Amino acid sequence: MRKHKKILTQNTGATTIIVVCVMAVIMVLSLGLFLTASVLMKTSSGTLASEQCRIMAVSFSEEIERTLTDEEYQYNDRLEEDAGRAESLTSISLWHYVKQNISDGSWPYYDETQGSIHSRTNAVRRFQMEANGVAGEVADITLTMYWTCGEDRDRPEKLIVETTVTTKERSCSITDVYGLKINAAGEYERWSWKHEERH
Repeated sequence: MRKHKKILTQNTGATTIIVVCVMAVIMVLSLGLFLTASVLMKTSSGTLASEQCRIMAVSFSEEIERTLTDEEYQYNDRLEEDAGRAESLTSISLWHYVKQNISDGSWPYYDETQGSIHSRTNAVRRFQMEANGVAGEVADITLTMYWTCGEDRDRPEKLIVETTVTTKERSCSITDVYGLKINAAGEYERWSWKHEERH
């Protein structure tokens, strides 16, 4: 009987050690799972923010495309264009802004080889857009634009518009290239932009 009691006491000690070891293994596995879950959550949250940022950048880029290529701005003469510009007293459309600033010579074309007047500093225009009506986490919406010329130095060959959206420490830029078609109607030049590529 004493021998049997002694074996039971020895087994109780071994059982306690085994239970402690099993609990330690379970705790390590639980901590590993918790760490993995937190890393996956952070990664998925970053992926979601990047995707949201990209969707917003594409949406703004498409809105700029609609504005520049809208048939509303294909005027037949100077009077129609002036009347279209005068419709809004508080702001000027992007189409009118581009044509007016290029036509009057206040916006030089971009070409680093042509000296400081045509350098990035003078030829690239940046606009900070108001983020009214969009998701609250949008920190920054920026338009960067410049134009390049062909043989005729006074008229654009290409207009490049870069739309950049920054949200939740993520940033996405979409670049659009537009080609210009000019039809002359007497002394009036009819400008129409055509979207050529987006990347």
